[in-house]
Formats: sequence, C-alpha cells, structure tokens
Amino acid sequence: MAEGLAYTFYTYSDACVPLNERWKPTGLRDIFFADREEARRAVLAMRDDITADPDMEWTTTNIEKVVTVPISHSNILLLLNIGPGAFVAEYEVLETIV
Repeated sequence: MAEGLAYTFYTYSDACVPLNERWKPTGLRDIFFADREEARRAVLAMRDDITADPDMEWTTTNIEKVVTVPISHSNILLLLNIGPGAFVAEYEVLETIV
C-alpha cells in the first residue's frame, strides 16, 4: 500500500514535561487543533478560567506544532497500538504561555 500524506496539527502541553518525555503514553488525552491560533485561543481561555479560581494554579503551557508520519496502513497500526508518539514525525514548541 502506498504511503499517504503527512499532516500538521497543533496542540498544547504542560511546559514542565521534558521534551524527551512528551510523547510517551501517560493516559492523558491530547487535544489537537487545525491551526496555531485556534490552539492559542484555547490555551488563553483555559488560563483565564484557571487564574479566575483562587483554588487553582496555572502552569506554564507550550503551544506545539506536530507533523505526522505519512498515512499508511502500518502507521495507523502504530498509532492505534502504541499511541500518538509513534505517529509524530516532527514536533516543535512554537510558543510558551506563562
């Protein structure tokens, strides 16, 4: 089966997580967006909600660009069996929201 296209998505994560640990399975769900601005708006809204609650504390958060491996039968199996880390070809922190 021929390899397909790779796709670019955007997400966010806790900036305290070391980059070499970022895509290891943790049981936590990642939320992905079609563009950087959509991800940024979501992070800023989340920060506003958290900082408005005196019992909660905001943690520095990275906005990230994620490029997938090309879509193929074997790569879909990696995604399903191993998790999103196996499906990430490139990963870059674009911005840190303090």
